[in-house]
Formats: sequence, structure tokens, C-alpha cells
Amino acid sequence: MGAQNVLSISRDEALIKEAENELNSPLVKFALGDITDKEHIADVMKNIDVVFHTAALKHVSLAEQNPREAHRVNILGLLNILNSSPLIKRLIYVSSDKAINVTNCYGATKLLAEYLVKESASLYKTTTFIIARCPNLLGSRGSVLQLWDQQLKRDNTIRLTDPEMTRYFITMPDAAEFLVNVGLTKKPDSTKIYYPVSYTKKFRLKCLAEAFLKVKGSKGSAIVVVGASPGEKQHEDYIADVPLMKTDELAAIVSKFT
Repeated sequence: MGAQNVLSISRDEALIKEAENELNSPLVKFALGDITDKEHIADVMKNIDVVFHTAALKHVSLAEQNPREAHRVNILGLLNILNSSPLIKRLIYVSSDKAINVTNCYGATKLLAEYLVKESASLYKTTTFIIARCPNLLGSRGSVLQLWDQQLKRDNTIRLTDPEMTRYFITMPDAAEFLVNVGLTKKPDSTKIYYPVSYTKKFRLKCLAEAFLKVKGSKGSAIVVVGASPGEKQHEDYIADVPLMKTDELAAIVSKFT
């Protein structure tokens, strides 16, 4: 879409090599780096116009168990970006629907981060700041589909926290399209929080599990209920009423991402 150079920074070298091999594009470069490395972040931002900030410790249960690490990555790491933001033209901060009616450590870090971004918008007038709240990314690394796939291969069983739990989700291609469109908006509103409402879908966990087994399961595949993890809501909050998807609809989506 007109970008002369795209630089992706990650501390996961295996992921970098995987992405390099998949993309194989002269326009896209990769660098090893950590968002909590202040000097490195300041250095790479000297030649960048637009930053999409997606780095975070994202798993609710891990953040509950490691609040200091969640703070170090999700807050102090963001501050490194914000303190160098006068070097760039635009920052798109990717937040989470878990910042709504916060009940866990991860959601708390994302909500505080949003306040820091809003404050930066008033401090650094030459930079445009955009906040986008996304729901769960279906099929992403470490997501429930990947976890279930591993469990199924191990003992033909998948584990559910709460069958009646409901969640909102967006697929990775839709998330990328949404964030690029928001990020390149001609006159974005820095006081507004952007949501991918038209891309968002909703499911009951039991239905997603049944859809997964319909696509990946075999004779004897079973579902075991293990109970919710610390910090998890039974029902996530969102700004719009999204209808629940049926098992067959979910199976069609699951088949594309497993």
C-alpha cells in the first residue's frame, strides 16, 4: 500500500525465520529486539514513519501469575515507544477488549496503556496516536485452537474451561486489514477508540470445541471440562451486540486455521 520499507521487530528468532521464509519480500525486513530495550527502540524508530504496536504479554493466566513481567512488557515497553514517539508521524496502539470492565491483570495493563497513549497525544503534538481494541485472534500462536490441536494429538481429548463461556474473536487476516485501514486513516480521532465491529464474531466455547472436533477429531475424541483459569470472565464485554455463531459456521472458519 505504498510503504517503501516494513520493519518487523521481535525477540522470537524462530518466528522471525518462519516469517522471512514465508514472505521472502525485499520490502520487509526483520530485526531481533525487545520492546523493553529503551536504546534499541529509540534507535530503530529514527527512520520509521508509522509504528504498529502489537508487542505484549497477552495470555490472561500468565499475566495473573506474573504481574511484574506483565507490567515490564506491557507498560514499561510501551513507555519506551511513547518516549520516542516524537521521532515518528503516527503510532497505532493495539489494545484488547479485556480493557473493558477490567477483571484481570492483563486487562489492567491494557487499560493503563490506553491512558498513557491518550496522555502522549496531548504531550507530543507532531505525532498522531490511534488506539484500536481487538478481541481474541482466532488461530494465532498460543490460541485455543493451537492448544486443542496439541491436546488432541496427545490423547484424543481436548480440555474446556467452561462450556458456557462466551468470547469475541476476529481472524488474523481480518485483524490485519482492520489495523492497516485504521492506521492509514487520513484524519483519525486521537480521542476515539476504534473497534473492528464489522469483523467481530462471537462464540460459545462449547460450540467452538464441537466445531473443532468436527474438523479435526476422530472416533473417540472427547471434551473434558477443567474449570476456568484465574482472572477469566465467563462472558467478555464488547461495545456491540454480536450474534452467537452456530457450530457449523464455526467449523467452516476453524477448517481454515487448523
